[in-house]
Amino acid sequence: MYPLSDHPGAASGPISLSLAGHQLSLLPAAGYDVGFTAPADSLGFAFDAQTGRHAVGSDRVGPFFRLPNTLALTPHGCDIRSASAAGGEYLVVSGASIEVRAHAYRTNIGGADALPAAARLRKWLLAGSCPGQLDLEECLRAFSAAAQGGGNPRKASRWMTSGRFRRLTELIEENLGSGLTVARLGREIGVSASFLSRAFSAFCGQTPYDFILTRRVQRARRLIATTDCPLPEIALQAGFSSQSHMTASMKARLGLRPSTITRPRQIRRPVAGGRPV
Repeated sequence: MYPLSDHPGAASGPISLSLAGHQLSLLPAAGYDVGFTAPADSLGFAFDAQTGRHAVGSDRVGPFFRLPNTLALTPHGCDIRSASAAGGEYLVVSGASIEVRAHAYRTNIGGADALPAAARLRKWLLAGSCPGQLDLEECLRAFSAAAQGGGNPRKASRWMTSGRFRRLTELIEENLGSGLTVARLGREIGVSASFLSRAFSAFCGQTPYDFILTRRVQRARRLIATTDCPLPEIALQAGFSSQSHMTASMKARLGLRPSTITRPRQIRRPVAGGRPV
């Protein structure tokens, strides 16, 4: 295993790793305002939806919306200015196997094939260690190959446009703490639950059920890291039936337990004289 220099657990700040000729960075779900010129071709994966304003390759600033479970390609030398009040968890990979062939900035690329590799990379970064170089290289190869794929031509995949997917993700976020069902989502958008499941999976690599559970884990993780609410209450706010259900889901998806996430009251702040309180 390759240890990481920092293991924040709660992902309160960026986590970075340089290994096997690649640079990996996991950016937290937090507000940002940045400007930079891309030093290399890079591939990004959005675990969360993001909204904000940006300018890409020009001074013209406009709004953006990043869909969750989608990819972004950023070519070397691309000038970017981007700001978001809330941000979203985001994985960035650059290095030997990452190439933006068209040399054009692209976002909201369906990331169904990339999701398994992105989830593994995030889990390793959050755990504070990575496997051997061979395993890492294979994961990076799959991640890069997914970005260069030609897309899924199936009817269900063609039906699921970015606009429809955005509407569904907004409905899910608005109703995470309630008794949300796939049948209800289907009724809201005018299709059957079975068709919706096929279209959703083809577009983003997760069934609606698994996507909802992932969003609940993300909400719980954010509430644990940013509030003093008791864990049983956080579980209910995130839509879990119990604290144990929340713990099991978080462990399975992130390799973390709620107890390992730093809570606000655990952060010791310095006072005059440099002594912590």
